[in-house]
Amino acid sequence: MTRRRDLVAYAVAGVAIVAFAILLAFALLRLAETEAEMRRNEGDNMLWAISRAQSAALLLDSAVSRQTSLPQTDAEVERRYNVVLSRLTLLSEGPQLRYMGELGLADEIEAAARETRALEPRILGLSFGDAETAIAIHETLAPLIEGLGRAGNQSMVRQWEATGARVDRQRAAIGQVIISIVAIIVLGIFLSLTLLRAMAERQRVGQFLSRERETAELYRGFVALVSHQFRTPLAVIDSAMQRVLRSGKAMPRSEIDRRASQVRAEIAGLTNLLDATLDVVRLEAGQVTATPAQCAINELVERVKARQLAQTPGRAIRVSIADNVPPSVTTDPVLAEQILTNLLSNAVKYSPKTEPVSVSVTAENRQIRFAVEDRGIGVPHDEQAKLFSRFFRASTAQGVPGTGVGLSTSHQLAQLLGGALEFVSHAGIGSIFTLRLPDDWAGPTVQPARARAFA
Repeated sequence: MTRRRDLVAYAVAGVAIVAFAILLAFALLRLAETEAEMRRNEGDNMLWAISRAQSAALLLDSAVSRQTSLPQTDAEVERRYNVVLSRLTLLSEGPQLRYMGELGLADEIEAAARETRALEPRILGLSFGDAETAIAIHETLAPLIEGLGRAGNQSMVRQWEATGARVDRQRAAIGQVIISIVAIIVLGIFLSLTLLRAMAERQRVGQFLSRERETAELYRGFVALVSHQFRTPLAVIDSAMQRVLRSGKAMPRSEIDRRASQVRAEIAGLTNLLDATLDVVRLEAGQVTATPAQCAINELVERVKARQLAQTPGRAIRVSIADNVPPSVTTDPVLAEQILTNLLSNAVKYSPKTEPVSVSVTAENRQIRFAVEDRGIGVPHDEQAKLFSRFFRASTAQGVPGTGVGLSTSHQLAQLLGGALEFVSHAGIGSIFTLRLPDDWAGPTVQPARARAFA
């Protein structure tokens, strides 16, 4: 079903892109046609040529009249005549001749032009007082002037009609271009939304795959934990009970008590392991909340020390509290004690029995710092980034019982208290884990779920 939706989405996007290209090409074509049509001025040119020819004929007729009534040189009449001939030549060639044909005046104008050209001897021989020749020239020019006037009028009407049609075409073209642009914008919005939707879907799928990978890693880690940490105590319990069953009444009471204590110790270890695993689950599900209250710092540290000594009597645990540390801090005492218990337990577990473990409390920058230091196996530098991951155990911890959930739980609890858990560690030398808590309750903090080391 997902593949079918993807194919449909690709098909729709492809059709939209093709339509986008077609509309864009159509809009550009119509704009080019409109621009080319706006540059056409054939009617304007012809109207100008016709009007200039008519004006030249009128000026020639006026010059002939003045020549016969007023003594002047012949140069004026000859010049006017040459201008008329040049105008008539322009109208009787090429596109101009076709245009006059479209007006239905080509033959009439051509005949009048031939007659005008035939006047050359008379015009050049015109003299003062030659009224008869002047009248003959006027009668020859009159049809030409009249025809050019009709041609000018028809050209003007035709130009108006062409201009109106051109405006209508341009208006229609502009409307089509506007519609095309609106359609392009709509398609662009559609493609953008489709792209954003695809990106969101890809991000959602990526997040889903990331969660799946995390779940798979959690499952593998949990399976490894169960197979290693659960199997060994169960094997010990099973072996002890089999020995009791096989021996029956022949087993001494002291041996039965020893094996019973061993079974109870293994069961206690399994219980602690299950509790640690459930803590991780509750934290991931957001079921653990902090309840801030006044917590006496000295009492908190002494409780953690006493609990650890009850489990490992004889271990040297040194406690020091700086003079500038306030008597109490506002935090969740239960969660803070759980963090420090985990840190102190790890310090004792991963350091030689002959080496002391120290707990120091200092105050700095409105923070209370609980530092737990050991001289144990330490954590290799290339593994420190994973130290707060669930079920992770350093390579130096091989052979030492553990679940790999204590530091992950402590890291998340520190954030829940509005503080942070930091460390500095060197393989073979030891580690210092520091719990930083605000001296005044500020609520939970959000930090990346990775180890944070400090020098």
